[in-house]
Amino acid sequence: MPMTLRQELKLIKADIQGIGIRKLLALPVTLPLDLKKFFSERIPLEQSEERIKQALGTREERFLALCKAEIYDRPQSPYLKLMQHAGCGFPDLEEHTRRHGLESSLKKIASEGVYLTAAEFKGKKEVVRGTLRFRMTPQDVALQHSGPGLVTRSSGTSNEPLSSLASLDWLAHDAATVGVFLSAHKLGRHSHAVYEPILPGVGGIMFMKMVAKLGLSCDRWFARSVPFNSWMEKTYAALIARELSWTGTRFGPGFSRPLYIERNNLRPIVRWVGEMRDHGRQTCIRTVASSAVRIAQAAEDMGESLENLTFISTGEPMTKAKYGVITRSGAKTTVAYGYDPGTVHVGFGCANPVHVDEMHANLNTLGIIAHPFPASHKGEQINPLLFTTLYDSAAFFQLNVENGDYAVMEERDCGCGLQKAGLSLHIHRVRSYEKFTSEGLSYPVWALVEFLETTLPSEFGGGIGDYQLLEEQSDSGQTFLTLLVHPHVGTLDEKQLLLRLQDKLAEGQKGHRFMTQVWKDSGTFRVRREPPVESLRGKVLPIQPSFKKTARH
Repeated sequence: MPMTLRQELKLIKADIQGIGIRKLLALPVTLPLDLKKFFSERIPLEQSEERIKQALGTREERFLALCKAEIYDRPQSPYLKLMQHAGCGFPDLEEHTRRHGLESSLKKIASEGVYLTAAEFKGKKEVVRGTLRFRMTPQDVALQHSGPGLVTRSSGTSNEPLSSLASLDWLAHDAATVGVFLSAHKLGRHSHAVYEPILPGVGGIMFMKMVAKLGLSCDRWFARSVPFNSWMEKTYAALIARELSWTGTRFGPGFSRPLYIERNNLRPIVRWVGEMRDHGRQTCIRTVASSAVRIAQAAEDMGESLENLTFISTGEPMTKAKYGVITRSGAKTTVAYGYDPGTVHVGFGCANPVHVDEMHANLNTLGIIAHPFPASHKGEQINPLLFTTLYDSAAFFQLNVENGDYAVMEERDCGCGLQKAGLSLHIHRVRSYEKFTSEGLSYPVWALVEFLETTLPSEFGGGIGDYQLLEEQSDSGQTFLTLLVHPHVGTLDEKQLLLRLQDKLAEGQKGHRFMTQVWKDSGTFRVRREPPVESLRGKVLPIQPSFKKTARH
């Protein structure tokens, strides 16, 4: 039965989580003029390096100005409660920052309890530091000076999607890093494309806006078909996409209209790459890593080479298995890493990498440190990443906020353009530290990535993206670990498949063997033959902890 207008507005209002229905509905009216200014005021590629160097020289001053305005001059700020609990006044913070630098101050206050876990930041968990207890939401630290922008939403891959407003000014600051990144990889003369849905604010569209800010056109927008909650949501998204395309072409270097294609038919993308090659043009496509793999597989099925193509892969870890499939097609790939809410661009791929997922941290817009209090993961201690935004044009002021990931960080002189611009901090092996939990026992999920992407396909058939492990909950409250296997894998011995999974889980520590036996005795494991779950952007994570779908018996 079709929803009423009132029901649709209620659904949209719940989805935007604090942006404001008036602001959302006014966006299509105000956006064309805002985009006209954004596209008209371009950043020449040759100026990008100098802009980064200038920004790196003002990090401490911008940080202190934000703390003064958003913490110490705002009695209701959640960060003020943490600062007061730590006994850190503004004079103390200012003195330490000027004497020892930004990262030293961030590490010091984090060790004194001034940080937020991802669950605390999103209001899912109460903030507890000794006798201090309170609950917050992202809107409590929303910045009011961020200016016009687009509504963004997290993918909702393993949690509820969270919406925010990513300002055009914030993207303009990041555009300088994108300019150096493109120059370092010699992508400035490529034909650029994106494979993303028309949902406003997804990462690929934001990236192409920054590319256009640099004077480079978006030659193709291959629009992934996605379901919408209502006709109003679909109409709204289509209107924003139309305005983006029109203004990017009228006032910018060019911005393709969406070309709709089905996820099971990627042949148009492969054909476009071939046509550009026939005309002597190299191509660059930004999309999530899973989609890059599927495009490479489609090219193989068609007997086509992707030798003139470079992928900018995002959204998921670039594993050796994914890298192998992409490069076998003839394509190259580099990486980009960011997160929502707020479209925070953390890192861009190194042009002289040692690791397949190596990036330069975006230190001109962010402060990045490792959490001083390690967490247990895979039988070892890991330090989650903590992020701090350094411009008041960000959607939220994040001060030592976790995003749910950890990584290897190191200083290395690689000699690429990003290094020469001053971005010397390298990041690789970015992983989530979420865990499966059942029967009171937990297991670190990313210990299974290679097993699901490489081992199971080699032993039982199929390839990357054909096996996915879900944590599901039944109506009765029991938690199940369900191994999804794509139907096209063909006939297989499900009993042997489960035994292989259980053997893998039981490896290593004695506790893992005990945990696996408890789960086995409780009937936790099961196999289901259906395509793995995808996010709206097409991400297919091998593991889905805390999946929202109710398990079927």
